[in-house]
Amino acid sequence: MAAAEVFGEQGLSAARMETIAERAGVSVGTLYNHFDDRAALLDALMKRRREALLKRMDAALAASAGRPFREQLRTFLSALAHHVSEHGAFLRVLIQSEELVNRKARQGGSKTELHERLETLVARGVKSGELRSEGHELFATLLSGMTTAVFHRELGRGHGVERLEQSLEEAARVFLRGVEV
Repeated sequence: MAAAEVFGEQGLSAARMETIAERAGVSVGTLYNHFDDRAALLDALMKRRREALLKRMDAALAASAGRPFREQLRTFLSALAHHVSEHGAFLRVLIQSEELVNRKARQGGSKTELHERLETLVARGVKSGELRSEGHELFATLLSGMTTAVFHRELGRGHGVERLEQSLEEAARVFLRGVEV
């Protein structure tokens, strides 16, 4: 989407509706027919990206159900890496933006919804006996923090999906050393 490209290149506050319209190949009036202002466009874009992420994560959870926990975790993190890689420039701007903090407070962020999916994944590992039950309430939070740190590092460096997956794999190994039975 043209808006994501422009926001990614110019930042949330510097991106102009005129530039977005030009990139999309439409008149600025057409853009305003669909969105009241830049903030409404950003909200719609964030909602669309959040829905795509959650759909992808749900598909990864469904595809890996019943498999060993390590494989489920790998599938989940790979799907997450591909989403982040596909939308890297836009996500980099969002991660660095104070404006996003305010928007997330109003919309309910994808981080909370993603955390719920991590809790589902962890619960599977505990139920199967592959993860220890002691301290399991913290596992999703720990894994979320580790993946977020990897995203900050790798997006800041502009690495592609292969490097992102390698870094997530290493974070998963470290995580698993502390939580496996």
